[in-house]
Amino acid sequence: MKRVKKLSKKIIAAIVAGAIAAVILITALGLEIAFICADKIVCITPDYEKINISALLEKQTLSGDDYELLYRQTGLTKIGVDRALERGSTGKQRILDIQTDYFKERKVKNDKFAPFVCTDRLEGKSHMQNIYLEKGDIIVTSSTHISGVRIGHSGLVTNAASGTVLQAMAYGQPTFEGSISGFTSRVNFMILKPKIDAKTRSEVADYALETFKGVAYDGLLGLFLTNDRTDRTQCAHMIWKSFYDFGIDLNSGGGMLITPRDIANSPHVELVQVFGFDPDKLWK
Repeated sequence: MKRVKKLSKKIIAAIVAGAIAAVILITALGLEIAFICADKIVCITPDYEKINISALLEKQTLSGDDYELLYRQTGLTKIGVDRALERGSTGKQRILDIQTDYFKERKVKNDKFAPFVCTDRLEGKSHMQNIYLEKGDIIVTSSTHISGVRIGHSGLVTNAASGTVLQAMAYGQPTFEGSISGFTSRVNFMILKPKIDAKTRSEVADYALETFKGVAYDGLLGLFLTNDRTDRTQCAHMIWKSFYDFGIDLNSGGGMLITPRDIANSPHVELVQVFGFDPDKLWK
């Protein structure tokens, strides 16, 4: 009788262990399927004709229709176009170079760097030309995904001349200053300008650099720890907190976990340049 009871306990333990293993296997399989589906992302390029915009760039004054045409040809909004035109012939050439890059067909490389985690980059050493930056600009991309969830990535421009971007990347890697090229080599990106004056944008960038550079990464900040902390951060939290402390709330989603997508859809930012996203839908 005791042997039967002991055997029964062993059978029950085996059944429980098998059930747990099955749940883990099914979960892992589901995550992998979602991961593979998320890897289907493409770099969106125009499905219409590239036209010669050189004469348009020589006009003394551009109309609303002119700016709309340039947006369709380059991904640059009025803000981006004006930044270039202020620099004369050099800026006009930058616009033409961006147009050329904008129409290139791009292949995507899925760069898996952890289980179920991937950053989608342009194949080879390909980059998209970016427009002139200003201190305090924000860069966002949807290129990073965990399984089927596109968490994206974001950064804050701290030095426009050198294209230096403050960003929080991953666990074990403190917040650091990297290059804009870390974004222009990705499958897509948007350059955003916060709707505040240049002086305040510069002050926010300095504050972010002083407060967050070298701080530990925590991707779940806001879920298990409050968002008012500055001893740890993640890419979107760092940007949100820096502007929030100046009275600007960029969290359009209103949730505790702040994401690059929340910032991209904030009513407090304006689009400067888009690449790889649908120019009409952006990251909605």
